[in-house]
Amino acid sequence: MKRVLRNKSIKNLASVLLALVMIFSTVSIFNIHALADYKQDVSSGVVPVCLYLTGAGFYVTDGYDFQKMQDLGDICWGAGSGFFVGNKGENPQYIVTNAHVVVDYVETGEGNGVVIYTGYYYNNTYPVVIMADSAELRIYYDSNDYDVAFVEAIGDVEKVDLAVLRLRNGTDKRHSLPIMVPTEDMVGNTVYTVGFPGNADNQFTDGSKYGIGDVTVHKGSITKFAINSGKGIERIAIDATVQHGNSGGPLVTEDGYVIGVNTNVYSTSPYQNQIEADYYALNASEVVKFLNNNNVPYYTASSGKGVAGLLVGGGIALFLILGFIFLLITVAIIIIIVVVVKKKKKKAAGAPAANAAAGTAAAGAGAQQAAATQKRAMLRSLAAQHNGMTLAVGNTPILIGRDPANCKLIYVEGTVGVSGRHCSVAYDASTGDFILTDLRSTYGTFLSTGQKLNANVPYRVKPGESFYVGDKQNMIRLELG
Repeated sequence: MKRVLRNKSIKNLASVLLALVMIFSTVSIFNIHALADYKQDVSSGVVPVCLYLTGAGFYVTDGYDFQKMQDLGDICWGAGSGFFVGNKGENPQYIVTNAHVVVDYVETGEGNGVVIYTGYYYNNTYPVVIMADSAELRIYYDSNDYDVAFVEAIGDVEKVDLAVLRLRNGTDKRHSLPIMVPTEDMVGNTVYTVGFPGNADNQFTDGSKYGIGDVTVHKGSITKFAINSGKGIERIAIDATVQHGNSGGPLVTEDGYVIGVNTNVYSTSPYQNQIEADYYALNASEVVKFLNNNNVPYYTASSGKGVAGLLVGGGIALFLILGFIFLLITVAIIIIIVVVVKKKKKKAAGAPAANAAAGTAAAGAGAQQAAATQKRAMLRSLAAQHNGMTLAVGNTPILIGRDPANCKLIYVEGTVGVSGRHCSVAYDASTGDFILTDLRSTYGTFLSTGQKLNANVPYRVKPGESFYVGDKQNMIRLELG
């Protein structure tokens, strides 16, 4: 009798499983059909990035004296494009762009002591520079509506030409875009370059060049996937136009997924005379690595259709159904095992507890061993005002100085020799070195030996060594602990 009941229960369970599978299949196919026609609103995720200067002018200099040539006033000197990334559904705070769009801002010490080298020379002898009272990175939503951004991470312009900017707070005026790493079989697929080219503001246009309606879109296709043999950087060759000012904007699929960052134009003719030109975007594979390395949130799409995070295509329905069936079968097996086990007498009640305790102890020992072998990179302030404070250091540089809004190791106002944003420290886990960079500080950053660092030049410092900012009373030791 018991066996009959058990068999009947199993048959009932199988019927329930089959019904659930059919329901789930219907719902999944319906959702996939609806999602396949969904288009991302790309334009509301893209923004202009502007290096905004106040009190600017052209100067000629011999390195010591500066002679003004022309007054520029308050201007947007150098602009590009960027797009927001972040967790889906949250107000985004991070913007992806090209490093070359913001490198001038970084080289000014991020607004401190603004001097920008233009690459021009007076009488082929003296360099022409721009000097300004202040500089900031503006992220425009419209001509008179902007946020100020800060550089969260920046790559090498000659290699991974990427940067991530950060707003003080998330914005509800734009949304983040999903990222999708493209595959080789996408050669020939339609793509679009999206951004705010500099020549969009001309006598034939009306209004500003900063709003959602002012985004410029060029249609083209993927011509090939390329890897630079000398630098190993993955790029996408396209025939969609990349204009000056489009740099840092997204390369997107027809479904609005970001598969690259518009970066390079190559031509044998000068820019203004280009007849034949090759256009390149950094592959999203490079973007994902860069974001992961700098702990920047984003969300992804695994293919060209549907919402981010879903596999879409001819086999998606089968994939989801099989996955759900596997889950249900697993649950059914667990239920059957539980029923069988309940029929057996419990043996040695203390033994399972002892085994569990032994397992817990072993796990604890393993965790302690792992903790013992994994050392944490950190800096320790030896200044009296910090009372031995330590801060963890990762591959994202942390700032040191008097500016409480941006610095993690903060010196009180009036500390001798310390600038607002004095220097930065990062840790390169691949080599075990700390990376120390002076940010054009007024009084300088020094190694414990007294060697003064050149501004904006990264120095590799070994664990256990020390440096000081401005004055020896502001000594900092770099440690692995």
